[in-house]
Amino acid sequence: MLLPLYVSLKDVLNSNYDLRALFETRDLYPTIGRSLLLASLTAIGGAFIAVPQAYFLSRYKIPMKKLWLILCVLPLVFPSYISAYSYLAAFDNMGFYENITGWKFPFKISGSLFGTWMSMTLVNSPLIFLMTYAALQRQSPSCEESARLLGSNSFQIFTRITLPSLKIPIASGMLLVCLYTLSDFGTPSILNYKTLTYYIFQHLDRGSFDRASFFALILIVIAFFFLQLEVYMTRRRSLITDNKSRHISHYCSPLKTTVILSFFSASVFLSCLLPLATILYWFSKGKSELMFNKELFSAASNSSILAVAAAIIATLFAIPTAWCAIRKKGLFGKFADRISFLGNMFPGLVIGLAFVSFFVSFNIFGYSFYQTLWLPILGCAIRFLPQAVSSVKTSLVQINPRLEEASQVLGHSDFHTKLKITAPLLRPGVLAGFALVFISTLKELPITLLLAEPGKFYLTQNIWNLIDDAEYSRVAAPALLLLGISCISLYFILNQKLINSDD
Repeated sequence: MLLPLYVSLKDVLNSNYDLRALFETRDLYPTIGRSLLLASLTAIGGAFIAVPQAYFLSRYKIPMKKLWLILCVLPLVFPSYISAYSYLAAFDNMGFYENITGWKFPFKISGSLFGTWMSMTLVNSPLIFLMTYAALQRQSPSCEESARLLGSNSFQIFTRITLPSLKIPIASGMLLVCLYTLSDFGTPSILNYKTLTYYIFQHLDRGSFDRASFFALILIVIAFFFLQLEVYMTRRRSLITDNKSRHISHYCSPLKTTVILSFFSASVFLSCLLPLATILYWFSKGKSELMFNKELFSAASNSSILAVAAAIIATLFAIPTAWCAIRKKGLFGKFADRISFLGNMFPGLVIGLAFVSFFVSFNIFGYSFYQTLWLPILGCAIRFLPQAVSSVKTSLVQINPRLEEASQVLGHSDFHTKLKITAPLLRPGVLAGFALVFISTLKELPITLLLAEPGKFYLTQNIWNLIDDAEYSRVAAPALLLLGISCISLYFILNQKLINSDD
């Protein structure tokens, strides 16, 4: 977990340039400013979409509530680079919008802050939605009901009571969005918006490892700052009242229902239906014999194998880490828990860069890991280990230790107790963590670009190369295949968590 930080520091300290020359790198400070501006605007835009969605779903009886719940989370299925490609293919010159309407789109998408911001906001807003919706489900209804009895209307209740109590989960979700935006590589590269990840890849492509590592180190420092703020918010979020005795669910007038459903329809259309429609449009323009071939299905198979292997390794490390953090609560448990979450601090591009720099000359008993399947598996396992740990910890916290104590009092061994009592209760969290790592690995772009074995291709590489060549119609097939596999994993996660908990 510490390897990316170690390699970045080593490359910078061993650089041919001194630190002053590195800090005087051209476009360094404007690039940092653009990255922070994009992250901040994306978090704000995501909050304006996600908070009303969560509030309406948790507080009002609206038609097809479960369907809207799924649709609000569905943008997580779309990799950011596929969404960026779809908006570029829809609104760029001779794109979907211009071919249908005959008019050019009024806003520039490629090379602009607006296009990058729109794509990143629509993809990442579910992160804020999930935290806000979970907090609303835990809130005690007494304060809102008292305000309603005292004559306050719905808007006053929301602004004076509900929203102030949601400051911590909303801020925590926004910090996570900032973290994901800073670490994203695909969207800025496709839309030609020059952020830190854009320059890391450019310097790496030119063979300038020291400058690439310098930009990577700056990105790690910024990400560490956001991660520490998110950890602080998470600790405070645990102080929120947890009352699951009953939920507020108000009936609303036909006019209010129409307004709410219009808002949901607009947000779902922009975040899900428009990208999907664009992909299907370009799919219809292509030739099936060129799109569906052996190479495509081979790439899908390679991606699935990589995702399964990374998910297995991450889950195997997540279980003892979560157990030490929750049950042991010693110095080692705290250390393991903190170290496991470093994956959130290292973007995939930084991990890929570190692995290339380190493993190119590293071997064990004459065996080199460089350009083998082990490197992308290990890179993805490190990158997404925090997701597995969080999922397992969530299930472990909900298991009452007295059940295990009762089993041991009745004469069962510690092994038999864990096998018959703990393991079945822990299974949903383990499976959900496995699915989270699987779907994240399936979408991971920079690690597969930098660490893939020679001659072996993944769906993400296939999509990236075709987008780079502006082969929009040929991108559609691998994009649809990737979305289909991701949807299966997302359905499993929702079935394990959101839908069942909502019941």
